[in-house]
Amino acid sequence: MKKLPIAMAGALVISLGTMGTAQASSFLSTGIGQVGKIDTSTGTFTPLNKNGITFFDIALSNSGDLFGVTGGITGGLYSIDKNTGLSSKIGNLGVFLNALDFSNNNVLYGAGDNSFYTIDTSSGAASLVAKIPNFISSGDIAFDAVNNQFFATSLSVDGSSDTLFSIALDGTATEIGSIGFSDIYGLLFENGTLFGYTGDQQQITIDPTTGAGSFSQNVVGGVGQLFGAAGAFPSTTVPSATVPEPMSVLSLLAVGAFGAGVLSKGKRS
Repeated sequence: MKKLPIAMAGALVISLGTMGTAQASSFLSTGIGQVGKIDTSTGTFTPLNKNGITFFDIALSNSGDLFGVTGGITGGLYSIDKNTGLSSKIGNLGVFLNALDFSNNNVLYGAGDNSFYTIDTSSGAASLVAKIPNFISSGDIAFDAVNNQFFATSLSVDGSSDTLFSIALDGTATEIGSIGFSDIYGLLFENGTLFGYTGDQQQITIDPTTGAGSFSQNVVGGVGQLFGAAGAFPSTTVPSATVPEPMSVLSLLAVGAFGAGVLSKGKRS
């Protein structure tokens, strides 16, 4: 067993005690079966795999597990390895879904056509929550923890622009406004910003109060259309770093000294 001298041990205790929460990654899926990480500050997409199953949408649970859904009436729910992009089927959905995200209480919700569902993560079975008037799912939903609701993109009647909707957990929905971009298949919150991703590899920011979208940058590094998005943080705010009180650090140092001076170690098929 490796051991550290007390001076190094004290420094390590302080370092560990003041270390904040590590930055998590957001993810995208593509039309040719890639799953990878997206850097929202640069627009750089880093695929985890060359090609595989095409997921119409993906979602991160509150515990950090990644899930995806395939399209069509025979589509299924899959678990996805965040390090390799490899997936394993959980079960059939029984319905068409192209939008997916988790609520604050870690329940998986989805949307497809004009319908809003909950999904059993152990079996894949979808259960209808509500039919939404004037709504046709374009390709994603993103949870807004501040208001305990989802944002969703809907196809417009004339195809000129997608529309932003808010959807309560009981399926009650409100049309917010035109986004000004079409084919928004990916939607995620990161650091309090609502990002949208279009089929032709554009990253946009969306005003959740008006629905208006603004071009941010083109996504680079991937191949094919952008299909799904999963936010690093389920909430609209970034988890704050946890820093112990000064007395806590002193207590930890005292314990280290007492221990003999060592520390052991949207989309459509």
